Amino acid sequence: MSQRVLMILMILVGLILMSLLTTMYFLRPVAGPPAASGSADAVPSDPLQSDQLLVGYEIPEFTLTDQEGRPADQSILDGELTVLTFMFTNCPFACPGMTAEMLKLQSDMEGTRLRFLSVTVDPANDTPEVLKAYGERNGMDFERWSLLTGPFEDVRSIVRDSLNFFVGEDTTRQIELADGSTMNNVSHPSHLILIGPERQVLGIYLYYEADRMIDIRTRVRAAAQAMRAG
Repeated sequence: MSQRVLMILMILVGLILMSLLTTMYFLRPVAGPPAASGSADAVPSDPLQSDQLLVGYEIPEFTLTDQEGRPADQSILDGELTVLTFMFTNCPFACPGMTAEMLKLQSDMEGTRLRFLSVTVDPANDTPEVLKAYGERNGMDFERWSLLTGPFEDVRSIVRDSLNFFVGEDTTRQIELADGSTMNNVSHPSHLILIGPERQVLGIYLYYEADRMIDIRTRVRAAAQAMRAG
């Protein structure tokens, strides 16, 4: 084999490895509570109690704006069973997969008390109008699903200060927008976060782990039944 061919092969292998490492980097969990990866041993027998390592984690008070332009605060979680995600509409990395799993849950959990809440981490681009169009395009049921936007500092307070996840601009990755311009990626959690009726974090589930997607369905059904019984 000539030296030139060998060099070309080495370059191709390097590019493939770089692509794989980049993909793994952007799909990785971003910090988070100690139970973010999930553990069957840490799940309580009462589905409305927080997983063992999540005790004390809860959603704080907030004031944001929903897809209809209406004020929305923490009371939309009170007394409800809610799956929460952080996303942005221009995200080509984890967000499409998270949204797909949420849509499956919307279909599978129809008839239960489960609600859905998606909070953008890119409020500069994700206005209420943009969020509403995104929801309509993806078939989100606005009777059960709210999409919220608001000042980035307020969103970061929920993500970082209350949930211990990282959220912030990622200048190493550019995203091309529909108008031909670009924006920096925004790193954010890639989890489905199950919130109980007292705004407590019940469980945290990585969207791309099939076993965890089964777990969240089991937990939701049990929690909804417990709420009916209560």
